[in-house]
Amino acid sequence: MWIADTPKKIAFVRLVALRGAVKMEALGLKRSGRSATVIAKELLGLSKGARRQSVIDALTAAIEEAHAENGS
Repeated sequence: MWIADTPKKIAFVRLVALRGAVKMEALGLKRSGRSATVIAKELLGLSKGARRQSVIDALTAAIEEAHAENGS
């Protein structure tokens, strides 16, 4: 069992959840409030015109980097 009990692990889980939400938005699911794509763009510093697939790719890269740093 894996527990997100440190700030780095919590940030890692947030990235994974955000990537899943962006993928679901790509399939047509909606959420109330701001879209996950907009939240991810702001978090990663991407331009407003960035395509959804580039956002998913950037999130995947950030997840892999965080995974390598944490060693988890």
